[in-house]
Amino acid sequence: MNNILNLTLGVLFGAITSYMVPLAVSYFLSKKSKQKILGTWLATWQPKIECHEEWVIEEVNIQKDFFRGLKFESLKNAKGFNWIGFGKVFEKRHITGEWHSLNSAAYANGAFLFTIAARGDFMCGYDTAPDENGKIRYREFFLGRNENDLEKAKKWMQNEAFSIPSHSTFLKANPMNNKSQD
Repeated sequence: MNNILNLTLGVLFGAITSYMVPLAVSYFLSKKSKQKILGTWLATWQPKIECHEEWVIEEVNIQKDFFRGLKFESLKNAKGFNWIGFGKVFEKRHITGEWHSLNSAAYANGAFLFTIAARGDFMCGYDTAPDENGKIRYREFFLGRNENDLEKAKKWMQNEAFSIPSHSTFLKANPMNNKSQD
């Protein structure tokens, strides 16, 4: 009986250790790169791109989260779109993650990909969000420490960064869609 208890405790201890040690090492090694992006950011994005709706401006607080990397939380959203997200830094230049709405009746959630500027003064990228019909939309998303940084991010995205091609451009360029129908 004592051997079974020792064996069970040993397996349990091994499982916990094999999970927690790499997680802790990753957390403390990435701690230095996260320091520059922690804190409060000014963010802007468009809820409906095709309608040219006004840009939402909000504050986003970024904190460390032991299990999920970074925690993004919207604050002071002018239109009441409250959300929370979790992301991880990749290659000290990109942040990938997921978000979901905090509004009680909303089912909205999605993914995001941000690129951190070389100087760390702004981030820009894309997020996905469902529209009223459940279709997934890609939206540009910008974060900066102040309004000037947001403008720099928009100009950088427009002039320097690549953009996601529209769906129709992809279909025309994809050779799989150009097969003649017999």
